[in-house]
Amino acid sequence: MNSQFLKLLSSGLTVSALSALAMPCWAEFENRSFSVFGAAGMQYVNYSEELKDWYGVDMKSKFETTNFVQRSGGYTAVNDTLGFSIISTSTLLSFEDNENWKLAGSDGYVQENTTSLDFQTLDVMMSYHFHNGWYTTAGMHYQKTAFSRFDWKVGSANDTYNQTIENYIRNNADMMNVVQQYIDAPGNSINSADDYFAEIANDPEANQTVVFEDASSFGVMVGIAYDSYFMKQSEGMRYQFSLDVGTPMYEKVINSSVEGSLDRGFGGGLDVTGKLGIGYQFNHQFSTMLLVTGFYSHRDKIQEWYDDLNSVTLPENVIYGGAAYLSLGWNFD
Repeated sequence: MNSQFLKLLSSGLTVSALSALAMPCWAEFENRSFSVFGAAGMQYVNYSEELKDWYGVDMKSKFETTNFVQRSGGYTAVNDTLGFSIISTSTLLSFEDNENWKLAGSDGYVQENTTSLDFQTLDVMMSYHFHNGWYTTAGMHYQKTAFSRFDWKVGSANDTYNQTIENYIRNNADMMNVVQQYIDAPGNSINSADDYFAEIANDPEANQTVVFEDASSFGVMVGIAYDSYFMKQSEGMRYQFSLDVGTPMYEKVINSSVEGSLDRGFGGGLDVTGKLGIGYQFNHQFSTMLLVTGFYSHRDKIQEWYDDLNSVTLPENVIYGGAAYLSLGWNFD
């Protein structure tokens, strides 16, 4: 599914770019500032997490939904060649849907739950113009995913999941030493390894209520863009295109089921964003655009070990999707 989405996004951006290259230069280049507001936007979001060889378990969750979103910001011309833009997108209303946790090698699910997810971005980008509508971009990309998980249900693969983890730990001498230390601790009510594994067994209906998570990252991005506005600001059609690629520089995650937070610098990952737009410029002050945007974000696993047995883990995760906006642009100079 991820590769299909990226192929579709790449094909659309390539066609738009080639179309823009073929357009004639209608007028002299003019680097003029403008503001933009995207109203009534709908955004499709697909979010997945994957655990690989986690205590002998391979598991993947998947969630997808459509949210009501907004996009706003502006572009400021600095001189005839340089400028910068500040664009933000955020979820205004998120809708709930089911999330399934699939156990590799099994036909069933470990658990299921209801999820609601908000997605926000902020891009601060410098622009260098080639005086023909095309320009390069470079700057900062911030994004935040915030979700809540609730209404947990045990799946048919949960017993297999628990047994796989138990077998993995029992066959690891270092881990069993930590289990024995826990059993031998003064005042502990756990008297045997069997009691310990019964205590830690996954039982979401009994042990989980509502889980909240906020994951934020700051990164750098570079890209290429085109906007016919810089070549023709009088009445007529307007076209936009952009493609940006980057990587996170710092990440921080807070999860209500974990004490403290997880953070990482320069941990690896990938961010890709794209934009296609077609609209009408009424004059140099007003325009309207039908804007379609796409995004893809991959984050590697974060794991911190407390001892040979216990760790806190943020699984490898991927979020991608697209949105459509009716966008308004203006400049009152």
